[in-house]
Amino acid sequence: MLYLERSPHPALAPFIKTLWYARDPAATHRHERVLPTGRAQIVLSLARDYLTDASNPINPLDHSPAAIFLGIYSRYQQIDAIDFTELIGVVFHPGGTMPFFPDDTSAFTNRETSLTDLWGSAAHNLRDDLRQAPTPEQKFALLEIALFTRLSLSRNQRRDPILDFALTQLHASPGTTTIAELTRTTGLSPRRLSQRFKEQVGLSPKLYCRIQRFQQAVQQMHQGADIPWAELALTCGYYDQSHFANDFRAFSGLSASGYSTTNRIWANHIPLD
Repeated sequence: MLYLERSPHPALAPFIKTLWYARDPAATHRHERVLPTGRAQIVLSLARDYLTDASNPINPLDHSPAAIFLGIYSRYQQIDAIDFTELIGVVFHPGGTMPFFPDDTSAFTNRETSLTDLWGSAAHNLRDDLRQAPTPEQKFALLEIALFTRLSLSRNQRRDPILDFALTQLHASPGTTTIAELTRTTGLSPRRLSQRFKEQVGLSPKLYCRIQRFQQAVQQMHQGADIPWAELALTCGYYDQSHFANDFRAFSGLSASGYSTTNRIWANHIPLD
C-alpha cells in the first residue's frame, strides 16, 4: 500500500492540517473502525464512482457519493478497506472548514455530505481532474488549486483569534484544561464560548476536550507505551481508571485492553475482520 501525506501551502496552513493520498491496488472488502479525532475531512474516491457505505448493515450494497465532506465526528465510524484502492483527502484543523463550506459547522457534525451538494459542478470537475493526473504530486497540486479557489471566494479568510487561543490552550494540555479556565482566559462567557465552538468547530468545548483527551491516550497506546492503566488514565487527565475506561469505550466501542491487542497499522483504524 502507498500512503503519502503533504503539508499544505502556507496560505492554506491556518485551515488545513494535511493533504493525503492512499493507493492499494490489492485492497479487498474488509471493515475497519475509525476512531474520532476531532478533525473534519474531505475524501474523494479516484478508483470508482462511489464510496462503500460500510456503516449500513441492513443493505451493505448501499453506496455513498464518490466525493464527500465528513464533518467532525464525536463517535466512531465504520469503513470498508476496499475504498483504499485509490483515495485522496484533506484533513482540516478544528475551525478550519469555515472558508470552504457554508453555514454553521455544527450542521455537518456526525454526518457525511456530498461534496457536489456543497461545491456544485466544481466538485465533479475536481474529481475528474484528479483521476486524470498521473502522479500523486500532480494530484496534490490540483487539490491545492481547488482549495485556493474556495478560499479566495470566501468571506471567512481569517481565523477567529479568540477561538484559536482557546484551542491552543486546550491542545497544550487536553487532560487538564477546564472550561472554566477557557472562559477566564478568553474573556467569553460559558454560553458564548460554547456557541463559538459549535459554530466553528462543530462540537461543544467540553465534548471536544473529551475527544482530545481520548486521542492523547490512543496515541500513547499506539506507540506502545508500557504504562499501567491507572497511570495512563492520570497522565491523560482522567479522574481515575474507571473514568478512562468508560470514555475509551464510549469513543471506540472497545475496551482499552481490546484496543491494545488489535493488529493495526494506524492508531485510529481498527480492523474488524
